[in-house]
Amino acid sequence: AGVESPTHEIRADADPSARSAKSIVITLANKHTFDRPVEILIHPSEPHMPHVLMEEGDMTPAEYERHLKGKNDFIKGTKKDPSAEKKTDIIRKRLNKDIPHHPVIMLNFCPDLRTLQPDLQKAQGEFIFLVDRSRSMSGVNINRVKDALLVILKSLMPACLFNVIGFGSTFKTLFPASQTYCEESLAMACESIKRIRADMGGTNILLPLKWVIRQPIHRGHPRLLFLLTDGAISNTGKVLELLRNHSCSTRCYSFGIGPNACRRLVQGLAAVSRGIAEFLEEGERLQPKMIKSLKKAMAPVLSDVSVEWVFPESTEVLVSPVSTSCLFPGDRLVGYGIVCDTSPYISNPRSDKRRRYSMMHSQESGSSVFFHSQEEGAGVESWNHSRDSEGCCPAEPDPLSRRAGTDVKASSRRRAYSTTQIADHEPCKKVPTASDPGTALVKTPLRKTHLQDVQQVSPEPWQMDFQ
Repeated sequence: AGVESPTHEIRADADPSARSAKSIVITLANKHTFDRPVEILIHPSEPHMPHVLMEEGDMTPAEYERHLKGKNDFIKGTKKDPSAEKKTDIIRKRLNKDIPHHPVIMLNFCPDLRTLQPDLQKAQGEFIFLVDRSRSMSGVNINRVKDALLVILKSLMPACLFNVIGFGSTFKTLFPASQTYCEESLAMACESIKRIRADMGGTNILLPLKWVIRQPIHRGHPRLLFLLTDGAISNTGKVLELLRNHSCSTRCYSFGIGPNACRRLVQGLAAVSRGIAEFLEEGERLQPKMIKSLKKAMAPVLSDVSVEWVFPESTEVLVSPVSTSCLFPGDRLVGYGIVCDTSPYISNPRSDKRRRYSMMHSQESGSSVFFHSQEEGAGVESWNHSRDSEGCCPAEPDPLSRRAGTDVKASSRRRAYSTTQIADHEPCKKVPTASDPGTALVKTPLRKTHLQDVQQVSPEPWQMDFQ
């Protein structure tokens, strides 16, 4: 529907004979000065329709078969048992190793929650306020935080859960566990906040964050973390990794107070958990920024979301988990399926038979649980396996052929169903245009840089280090 860039002047050229803008060439109107990232915003004509895209692997099915027959696990496994079931079992176990060799299917879906679900209720979330009480917060900063927290706590909705945690070298919690919001608990929290002091030494966010993650998830209460800090920490990577692994259950709204707040930490926590980051400059008030984030956190929310993939029987599929278990308006679902055609190993595959894979997040833990149901009457098999620090889990066999269907369950009342034809998929060829005349011919191919070239241009030791 449109294309724009908030950072640069651009030209967007399409083939004059094209019936639609499916293939478009975008170039910079001016020479790139490398002083800021290039951002290009593409507006789809149907933004709330599910899109399924497929990218081919680097091997054809015949090439992969030859590759597979040379692997030790396949050779040893088929010596004892050369059956088709054994071969497909080996392929299934190897899927996470052979991802580059297989086609990958991506689901990208941003549901229109307000139109489809007008009866969505505002989230009775679990609001956890993580307050930096290190020595650097003393003075103006801690007073700004106290004033804003008093207003924010009084703005929460009845029946939600909340807790306040102060941290420095150690941490202190207002309640042993999140409490139901009522007049008594609110009064207790307000009295406690009035007595807050910046007297807890250094800054250690990892300890209180681990404590928050360990707390049980309350069904129907999405966990919303509000972090307020003014400094930096030495283990930012570990903190970001921890929240990234549990982003399915915890969303962070982070606030950097003052000029010394670590931007990597504040922005990173919001980015990995799909929250919002705000920075407070000198003279700015914290209260309006917190209220802005609170309104977004209290928007109507869809919880207990599952995505079901439907494939033909003669396919093994590795499915990645959905990135969140709660959907706020504007959020999108992104899922991936790595697909391997196993029809050569099945004696009589039925083209009309289907298998289904469902991806769900358990409410009790941050890891992913896959439910795999086959034909009618088959039992549901679930298993939980963490393959890496991202929480990406190998899935069970899933069939696919040339047609992939995704069934996104939005609620018990409505079901959004999309079937996308991906047969004979070929990427569009880039056509030379007036603004991009050099597309067809490469005039300046890249030159390989040899080691001696680098040494010749960097005679000084400090220059060598920089190189």
